[in-house]
Amino acid sequence: MIQLVFPGVTEARLFPYLSLPMLTSYLQKHQVSVRQDDLNIMLSQRLLAPEVLKQLQHRHAEGSFTRSLPDFGIDHHQDLIESVIEKNLNAIPFDVGFRIVTTLINTALKDSVLIRPCNSLAEVLRAAHDERNETDVALSEYTDLTHRTVVLNDTRIVGISVAFFSQLVPALRLAKQIRDADPTRSIILGGQQMMMRGRELASLPAIYNFVDGIATGQGEPVLLAMAVQVMNGNTRPHEVAGVITSMGLERGPAPRHHISQNPAPSFAGLPFENYFAPVPQLPLITCVGCYWGRCTFCSYGNRGQGSNYQQITHTDLAEVIRNALRETSSRFVAFVDENCNLRLIVKAVQIVRDDGYDFTWSTRNRLEPMLADRAFTDLMAALGCRLMSVGYETNVQRLLDEIDKGVDASLYETIVDNLDQSGIALRLSIMGGLPGETEEEAVQSRQFLVDIADRIGIDAAQMMIAEPTSLMFEHHTSSDYLTVDRGDELQSNSDFSYLGGRHGHVIDYEGADREERSNWLTETIRVVAPGKNDEKHPRWKKRGSVAERSALQLHPWIVVHDSILMDLRWQLRYNIALDHVNIIDRGNRTVLEARTGKGRSLLAMMEDADVGTS
Repeated sequence: MIQLVFPGVTEARLFPYLSLPMLTSYLQKHQVSVRQDDLNIMLSQRLLAPEVLKQLQHRHAEGSFTRSLPDFGIDHHQDLIESVIEKNLNAIPFDVGFRIVTTLINTALKDSVLIRPCNSLAEVLRAAHDERNETDVALSEYTDLTHRTVVLNDTRIVGISVAFFSQLVPALRLAKQIRDADPTRSIILGGQQMMMRGRELASLPAIYNFVDGIATGQGEPVLLAMAVQVMNGNTRPHEVAGVITSMGLERGPAPRHHISQNPAPSFAGLPFENYFAPVPQLPLITCVGCYWGRCTFCSYGNRGQGSNYQQITHTDLAEVIRNALRETSSRFVAFVDENCNLRLIVKAVQIVRDDGYDFTWSTRNRLEPMLADRAFTDLMAALGCRLMSVGYETNVQRLLDEIDKGVDASLYETIVDNLDQSGIALRLSIMGGLPGETEEEAVQSRQFLVDIADRIGIDAAQMMIAEPTSLMFEHHTSSDYLTVDRGDELQSNSDFSYLGGRHGHVIDYEGADREERSNWLTETIRVVAPGKNDEKHPRWKKRGSVAERSALQLHPWIVVHDSILMDLRWQLRYNIALDHVNIIDRGNRTVLEARTGKGRSLLAMMEDADVGTS
């Protein structure tokens, strides 16, 4: 009756995005027939196929990364699949395989209409309408995939969950395919992007050439009401409360739904074990919104202000964890709330572990004052917490107060030390472009990261974006430090984030402009060498204790072109001084042999850069 779809294209490939599994289990609880498909992970795996990579091979010159990568992907296809998808690490280490697979996918997507940059919603609609280009390999694969997976299906309702801006064009192209094939099927857009910008999108008449309606709130009551409509023989099931149609919000908002009404998410039908994490990860949430909900830049947390914030009890969370662990093969739980309630999770995990379940877990949260208590971080570690993801804006209290972050910068170093000593890896997502930040304050913030670099990892860096529904956009257009434009033009993180990352309204700063502030963030990325990342870029590595090597066997992903070594993992080139080093092809392996003392020193340096082994 209902098919739920997570469209391409996003880098959310490590584990299933939770929107579909949560909706699926809720609908199944109410005896609704439902199917879920993650087109994003399906497309990612398709783009690794040798027949796809062969189409990319001859578009690029010999000796280029864009030529060498498809060559390697074809020759080592099974090794890459076993490493990243099947988790058999005998051939290629996972971190190497993951990076090469990701680069191959991005190579196949390059210049595709699926990832065309769009600086307004009108541009999104135009890209969704563009005619198919026969040279667009990724689009051809996506079109065939959506045809086989969705268009040929006979479900009466198709719910498309759009979590990221980069999914808008692929989602609408999918919707157009469905409508062209069978205009009687009801197509609904929902998800985080519709919560943020669904009303704006619904105001564009052309959107109804693609879909029947847009759900701007929680999907559970909307989809259940639509299922009831179908069972009652209604041919327009999308005309329910909570859905904006071409006639407007005809039946008012959807009935209030609470997260406590959701059972454990169901991953049935999804390739749970074949996502791109090194081990299967089980994503769970404990709340809707954020108990703080006051950060001015956040487009998610402020939805939980006042009575809108929802949270399940620690006993209910324990039951969700137990049920989800039983359903899946995972022994790693990723709590993916925007801001986890750590005490709630600790209580729930304690119950589940006391019941005999052995698992590790991660959280996403602020640098909360409770983390300055070493006994608490030790308890978290003892209960299996291994990773904590945290947003870092600055260590300047004045700026933290300006964005209403609600944290105490004077506790930061104590918290970092506690987590490090307790054995919990701290991963930061760094944000630049803070209102009122001076260059001196940016330097101070950067220096703090340099000083603690050995105790942190860095997952991402991005500039502040004024997304719809963020407090900085909704409640004012200007302050003493910046102005937020309310026009149609959108600003993104194209210099820092995958496919531009977050998109929001244009920010104009007082003082240093956005480009200059972006340069401050770029400098931070350049000088901070995080010690807790799973893999370390060669520029972060320290020289080993051995000063010389006489020979070095190259890793399989190091490709030789003339006198140049090409590291496909990091996309780095090394020029080999043939006066000092010989390159010897021994069939299934390539060896570098030193000819001189300088050559032996060069080989030692290259081993430190993980080009090969001695």
